[in-house]
Formats: sequence, structure tokens, C-alpha cells
Amino acid sequence: MNETPPPPSEKDLSALRFRVVTVGGQRHGIKLEEIYWQSLGELAARHGRKLADIVAACERELEGEGNLTARLRYIATRHLRDELSAAKARSNLAIVTSQVRASPSPAFALTGGKHIIAYNPPFLSFVQSRVLRSQQPEPARGLKLSFDVQFVDLVGRLKSAPGEPQSAGFTIGVQGQVTRGKLNAALAPLSDQDVIIGFILI
Repeated sequence: MNETPPPPSEKDLSALRFRVVTVGGQRHGIKLEEIYWQSLGELAARHGRKLADIVAACERELEGEGNLTARLRYIATRHLRDELSAAKARSNLAIVTSQVRASPSPAFALTGGKHIIAYNPPFLSFVQSRVLRSQQPEPARGLKLSFDVQFVDLVGRLKSAPGEPQSAGFTIGVQGQVTRGKLNAALAPLSDQDVIIGFILI
């Protein structure tokens, strides 16, 4: 099966693009918006198939009835929906909490509103030994934590270098006691808000 090579990627995903796809020796001229072509290409690559295989499958499902382009748009949209659902399943607070707790070093997750939404036992031990210097049962109560750079700036650095941690200074204050240090920051896998996971260097 042969198919025409795709042109350079379009900036406008709503632009209609005509492609010729050969299935079983028969040539099909198909016009779809660029966003659908990209989605179908991703779907084919995900399953190690060719675009022509997807067109052939759609033809079999239609059994000579219905509109092929409409069916292709549906398949492309369903793929995007499935990808979004999978991304949401990997993007939740429980996963962030698990990543924080799995760290052997003091770690926490901080929102842009300076709310700590997750921390691990080594972090509590760090606060007890470095700030409170005592074994109080709830050292995280009343704790204030901030970075030496603006939260949005640190998020920007993390987004501009995906997968690369960024170093930053931090300040922790509890009951009038303060300590400072350095940490490695990573962006939490959340889709609805920006959250930074801090791994304290000790």
C-alpha cells in the first residue's frame, strides 16, 4: 500500500488538506482538516500501522454505507479523547503524593498559592531538626515555605526545559524559627494547575 508523503506541518490545524491514500490498489482522495490528519498519524504510529490500514479498517466498518471522511474524523476524535483520558489518569494528586513519598530525601509539593499539598516523613524530620529542633508531633502546622525566585518564574524555567530539574533556594519558617537551603525542583504531573515538587539537598 502506498500513500502520498505528507507536506510540511501546518500551523493552522483547521486548514483542509487533500491526501491520496491507496488501499488494496484503489486510490482514495480524502480531504480532512490538518488536526484530524495529525491525530490519525499518531494513532497509526502508536499501533505500528500505516495510515492506509486505518482507512481500510474504516471502509470495512462502513460496509459500503456511510461517509468515509466522517468515519475518519470520528476515529481521530476518539483517539484524541482516549489520549486525554489517559493523560488525566496520570495526572492527579495521588500520583504526586506517591512521587513525594517515594523520595528518600526530604520532599514536598507546593502550589502557586504557597500551599503544601504533599510531603514525606524525611521532610518532617528535616523541619524538626533544622527549624524546631524538637520532636513536636505536627511540625508541618503553621509552616511557611517559599523559594528565592518567583513561583511563576521557576515554573517557566521548568516548562522551558522539560525533564530537567531546576535548582533554587528555599526558606522554611515555623513558629518564628527560620532555616534556608537549596533544592532541586521538578514540575508535578498535574493538568489543572502548576505544582512544584521540591527535593531538598542535605
